[in-house]
Amino acid sequence: MPLYPSPSPLAALTPREHEVLVLVAEGRSNAAIARRLWLTPRTVETHIRGIFAKLDLIEDASDHRRVLAVLAFLTARDELAG
Repeated sequence: MPLYPSPSPLAALTPREHEVLVLVAEGRSNAAIARRLWLTPRTVETHIRGIFAKLDLIEDASDHRRVLAVLAFLTARDELAG
C-alpha cells in the first residue's frame, strides 16, 4: 500500500526513500542517516538523488533541494492529516 495517495508528489517514493526523507526532515546529515539506517553514505546519497528526481527537484544554484524536499514532505503530511 502506498504511503501517500497518487496525486501526492511523494507517492512515487519507495519506503526506504520515505525513511530517508523523514530523517532529512529531522535535520539529519547524510552520515547520521547512514548510521541510523545501517547504510553506507553512498547509498544514502543514492536515495537522496532518487528523492530529488522523483520530486522533480533539478539542480539549481538558486534553490536548496534538501529544503524543497522537506517542504514537499511536510505539505503532503499536513494534507493527509486534514
